[in-house]
Amino acid sequence: MSSGISVGEEDIKSTQIQGVVDEILAARKTVDTAGMELIVGKQLLRNQAQFAVIRILFNQIATDKNFIISDSDVAVRRDDIINQVGGVDRLEPALVSAYLAESTFDDYLRILIIVDRLNESFISSGISEALLSQEVSKTLVATAEKLGVEVNPKYGTWNPITAAIEASDVTDGAVTPLP
Repeated sequence: MSSGISVGEEDIKSTQIQGVVDEILAARKTVDTAGMELIVGKQLLRNQAQFAVIRILFNQIATDKNFIISDSDVAVRRDDIINQVGGVDRLEPALVSAYLAESTFDDYLRILIIVDRLNESFISSGISEALLSQEVSKTLVATAEKLGVEVNPKYGTWNPITAAIEASDVTDGAVTPLP
């Protein structure tokens, strides 16, 4: 497989995923990471491949549900997050802690907005707040099934039941069999 991931008609190259990982690693060098539990290696690669899949799936959900997310919606959400983290000077450490690259931050904000709108639509259709995350998960899994997801084995194995990329080796190589 030449791509990193394929979701429906959209392909994300391994080099694109690696570029985001490199951006995250570079950002880690510019902030104090003491006390942060940071993932590395295959786990970080898998995390960013998963983020790419989720981004595509939620964008499709927005299209399917006729949700229009404007640049101003994203800008308002960005301002909200900046205020939550304590100002613009605290944004980069917050992104590092959350395994987000600055280049994918708006995609993340867009996902948050789509989830909010999904939740609003579920509530208006009579679904209780206690079941919202379950309904979002069902929608995500159904969208992944509809589009089809292929993952380069270097990132792990696609689990269609959870719509997640799982480690091919659950120990990520930490445990090896005896000879």
